[in-house]
Amino acid sequence: MSKKLGRKGVSSAPRRRPWLWVAAGAAVVLIAGGAVVLSARTSPAAPAVAGTPRLAVDRTMVDEGYVKFGTPVHETFRLSNAGNQPLQILGEPQVELVEGC
Repeated sequence: MSKKLGRKGVSSAPRRRPWLWVAAGAAVVLIAGGAVVLSARTSPAAPAVAGTPRLAVDRTMVDEGYVKFGTPVHETFRLSNAGNQPLQILGEPQVELVEGC
């Protein structure tokens, strides 16, 4: 007669592998980061325009300092065509006047 020892049935449950999830998450982050870097490298912020007209202005802002009210102020801007096609300016250019306090 053999006595069974009071062993509880120890089943070999599959081990959890948290490092596997960490490695998979790191791989996803690296792939996404690489995609962002490659897309930024292939599409520059200011693409070169070829085959179209492009307006170039010598300056975009003028500061006349303090000017008394009613005193006329005159400024000159040099505009040029930086593209390789004819440039047409249609209508009157928009000018923004910002008054100081």
